[in-house]
Amino acid sequence: MSDRKSNSNGGPGQSVRLPVPGEIMPDIALITGGGGRVRFSDYRGRRNLVLIFAGKGESDAARQFLGRFSEMYSEFVGEEAEVLTIVQGARDRVKDLGRIHRLPFPVLADEDCRVHSVAGAPETAQDYLPVVYVIDRYGEIRKVFRAEQSEGAYTPQDVLDWVRFVNLECPE
Repeated sequence: MSDRKSNSNGGPGQSVRLPVPGEIMPDIALITGGGGRVRFSDYRGRRNLVLIFAGKGESDAARQFLGRFSEMYSEFVGEEAEVLTIVQGARDRVKDLGRIHRLPFPVLADEDCRVHSVAGAPETAQDYLPVVYVIDRYGEIRKVFRAEQSEGAYTPQDVLDWVRFVNLECPE
């Protein structure tokens, strides 16, 4: 994992290790808007994962980004991938966000922001693109998309291209 200085995990100036390509994504359980629990390992051996760490999901950049993922969702499904969006906040907020924006993929609650911290997603940024992880069906992180600015750093099409690449390497 790479190191990053952070104030959110353990105090100022301490290093936080971020998951990087080639490592197995930590298995984390999150809550759905309906109150169920989803673990990343629930998909292991069956589907590739696209994890979108969308902060609170309220910024213009996050809403537009999620909207574009919604439009392309069937293409991700066709590539045997599941898209999971992780937002900061309580379960009720997550349920409302998914319903209001008509997101076709699961939206999960990171109630204490620990998962965002583990993934290296900004907790307080106003207008940033979500951090996106592409994980193969065996739990290995294959690509991480990060951007502090929302100016065209990467697109859902870039993420889909990575999912397709993963499928070419591991077609089973």
